[in-house]
Amino acid sequence: MSLLFPVLRRLAGWLAPVTVLSFCACATARPEPLMTPSAAPPPAEAAPPPPLEVALTFDDLPSHGPAFPGVSRMAVIESINATLRKHGVPSAVGYVNGQLVEQQPADRAVLETWLAAGNLLGNHTWSHVDLGKVGLAAYLQDIDRNEPLLRELAGPGTPERAWKTFRYPFLQEGVDAESRTAIRAHLAGKGYRVAQVTIDFGDWAWNEAAARCAAQGKPQLQESLRKGYQKTARSFLRWADAAAQQVFGRRIRHVLLLHAGSFQADTLDALLTSYEKAGVRFITLDAAMEDPIYAEDPGIAQTWGDSFIEQVIQARKPPHPPFPLQPLDLLEAICR
Repeated sequence: MSLLFPVLRRLAGWLAPVTVLSFCACATARPEPLMTPSAAPPPAEAAPPPPLEVALTFDDLPSHGPAFPGVSRMAVIESINATLRKHGVPSAVGYVNGQLVEQQPADRAVLETWLAAGNLLGNHTWSHVDLGKVGLAAYLQDIDRNEPLLRELAGPGTPERAWKTFRYPFLQEGVDAESRTAIRAHLAGKGYRVAQVTIDFGDWAWNEAAARCAAQGKPQLQESLRKGYQKTARSFLRWADAAAQQVFGRRIRHVLLLHAGSFQADTLDALLTSYEKAGVRFITLDAAMEDPIYAEDPGIAQTWGDSFIEQVIQARKPPHPPFPLQPLDLLEAICR
C-alpha cells in the first residue's frame, strides 16, 4: 500500500506547493528511499522604502498674520529657530517680503536672527504682489525690488545662489500661458530657482482664528485649533506621499510650506514631532530640489494655491488619491 506525506511549508506569508511523496510498504519489496527535496531559497526581502524626506520653508518673513497678545515678532522667530534646532532641521528657507521691513524697520533684526541661526532667505516679491491685479510688468519689477535687501542681508562674499530661490505669492505662477512663461524666463535669466511646494495644508488660515481666540482668552478653543491643525497637517502629509507615489511611481523629496506667524511658532514643535513619528526625515531645500521631478514643467497656465503635485495631476491626469480639504469655513467662523 502507499502512504501520502503532504509537506506544508509557510515562509513569510506565502504557501509553498504541497509536495507529495510515496513509497511502497510491501513486505517483499524494498522501499524506495525517501528523497528530501532541496530547500527552496527564502523569498528575497523587499527593500525598505526610502525615508519620507521633507524640506521646511516659511513664507512671509519677517512677519505673517496677526500677533498673539504680548508676543513680539522677534519672539516668534526665536521660537521657530529654537524648535528647528531641537528637531535637527539642517536649514530652513524663509521667503521675504521686503515691504514688511520698510513698514517696520525694526523687523530687519528678525531676518538677521533667522540667518544667524543657520537658515536661509529667498525672494517672495517685495509686496506679496497679486499678478492678476497689478499686471506682468509691475510683477516683474516687484521681484527685482526685493533683491537689494536680500543681497545686503546675505552679506558680502555670499554666493547669490544662497538666496536666489523664488516662491510665488499665493502659489500663483501665471494668469495665462504668456504671463507664466514670461515670469519663468525672467527668473531663469536672473539665476533664480523656483522653490516649488508639494505639501501645503493651508497653515496660514489658522493664524487669524487663533489670534482672535487668544485675544478673547478662550483656551479651550485655542486647544481645539491646535488639534485640528495637527490633524490637517498629518492628513496632507499622507496625501502628498501617496499622491506622489502614484503620480511619479516612487517616493519623492517633498517641500513643506509654512508661514512665520505666532500660531506656527506655538504649534511647530508638535507638528515636527508628529511628522517624525510618521517617518519624516528633514532635509535642506537644496537637497529636495535635487530630486529630478522638479525639472518637470507641468505647464499649467493659470494657478492659484496649486501645489506642484496638483499641477502635475492637472497636466497628466493620472489616478490619484482624493484631495483632502482645508477647514476654511470653520476657521473663518471661530471666535467671532
